[in-house]
Amino acid sequence: MERSRLLFPLVILSTVALLMGATVYFYFEGLVEPAPTLEAVPVPSLELKKPGDLDLGGLFMIGHWANTPVASTTALIKEHHFGGVIIMSGPGDPLEIAEWVKEWKAASERPLIIAIDQEGGPVSRLKGTGFITTGQRDIETTKEAYQVGFKRGQELASLGINMNFAPVLDTAKNPDSFMFERVFPDGSEAAALAVAMGKGMEDAGVTPVAKHFPGHDDTTDDSHFTLPTVSISKNELPDFTTNFTDYLKTEPLALMTAHVLFPQIDSYPATLSHFFLTDYLRGELKFAGVIVTDDMSMNAIDSTWSTDQAALISLQAGADLILFAAEPNSALTALKRLEFAVATGELTAADAEAKNTRIDSLRQPLD
Repeated sequence: MERSRLLFPLVILSTVALLMGATVYFYFEGLVEPAPTLEAVPVPSLELKKPGDLDLGGLFMIGHWANTPVASTTALIKEHHFGGVIIMSGPGDPLEIAEWVKEWKAASERPLIIAIDQEGGPVSRLKGTGFITTGQRDIETTKEAYQVGFKRGQELASLGINMNFAPVLDTAKNPDSFMFERVFPDGSEAAALAVAMGKGMEDAGVTPVAKHFPGHDDTTDDSHFTLPTVSISKNELPDFTTNFTDYLKTEPLALMTAHVLFPQIDSYPATLSHFFLTDYLRGELKFAGVIVTDDMSMNAIDSTWSTDQAALISLQAGADLILFAAEPNSALTALKRLEFAVATGELTAADAEAKNTRIDSLRQPLD
């Protein structure tokens, strides 16, 4: 009994201590804010979008040379969904090209643009028996221009080639000009001859792409090696571009740009110029077709700009289809740059889709 009396106060004190400790614990726990729930911050995807989603590979055309394994070009088309191939040189047996094209088309998820520079004269990728190599300087009448265009178109179409980067609408009267042998004769109606030649190619199933807008000057400066300049003002531009403005009245499907600087008009060469591609060509001249760049691997461009940055600038300026002919693997770096540009808003998804829509309208009759 005495022992119970001694233990009872201890039990009471222990109970009180436990209750006070619990009170203190819950009091201080109430002062500590719970850790915030962290929501995932959306990060723009930089993965290549496939056809049907945002399609950036379709904005590129890559070059293929006869000594390049066909499988390597096939792999680029299949993996990166590039929109076209330009044949830069032919094999010993040109009929092999038809097999190349068959393999490339099978790897593509869209009608594939297969292009070539078959101008005739000095720029003829395919030569020899079975290929007409008449140059533009040897053509004097629209009838002859049509016949040459139609025959050339038949030859290309038989191999599966559906686009030809011709005719050439630059002007050259100086025999020393690097363009002299590639243009129509002095004093001729160049635009009319170009329209007739283009019509011949179209009737044979090949899309013509006139070049090089807004034109090279009559100079020895070759844009493959340096950046040519033309010293004219905006007021002089209509006279300088007469061949193109007359040609554009027929509403062609596509046009190729020139790597030429007009320093009194813009600090960028025409291929990278918002003024020339958007303000002048689209705005003033009302061209609604596909704007194709000349090869971005040429020294006129890559001696000053990295090819990936040049590709972005050109698209921002108004170009639709970027050409990497001499260095097809450069398209991979440029593609990554475009993915990042879309993710960061430098190039809007809507703009990229609009370019694809124009190119798709060009593809429709190709298959």
